[in-house]
Amino acid sequence: MRIRNFRQSDIPILIDLQQLAAETDGLALEDLIDFAAWSTYPELGEAYTVFVITDDDETNEWGQAGTLEGIEGEIVGFTALSMRRDVYAYHFLCQGTVHPQHRKRNAGRALLICALNYARMISTEFEFEAEQLGQPLYLEALLPLNDPASVNLAIKCDMQPVDEPVMKGMRLYRREL
Repeated sequence: MRIRNFRQSDIPILIDLQQLAAETDGLALEDLIDFAAWSTYPELGEAYTVFVITDDDETNEWGQAGTLEGIEGEIVGFTALSMRRDVYAYHFLCQGTVHPQHRKRNAGRALLICALNYARMISTEFEFEAEQLGQPLYLEALLPLNDPASVNLAIKCDMQPVDEPVMKGMRLYRREL
């Protein structure tokens, strides 16, 4: 599997993937990221950094860092990372999914680690400010309640469940950066 940055041409695939995962996980479509609107209004996507994971041939020797031109697998998952700040903390929130047939193969873990690394890199821009204000920096992930692998994924990424209201069928997990 290989992780790469999102492209506008990925939108139809992400819409289909999100709908399939919503059916599997018992989620309401209106609670999910509105990728369809991104086609018409690309500026809506500017609040997110999106990474996709593909099912590239694992025997190719290009590794995680590159893709051989013209050879690329199907998208099997994504994570969309957004940042917000409230009076208590800075929050990097991951929302995404992995195709149900590709779950339990570490795709979700790879996406979450990618988001964690990106959040760490971006947070350096305001880490000093947060420290001065005494505000923590958090990586958070919305994971489906109906997927038993969610708890294991959170544990592997050192994330703890948080009792805050979130969309129906999801649980919020958090770790400090």
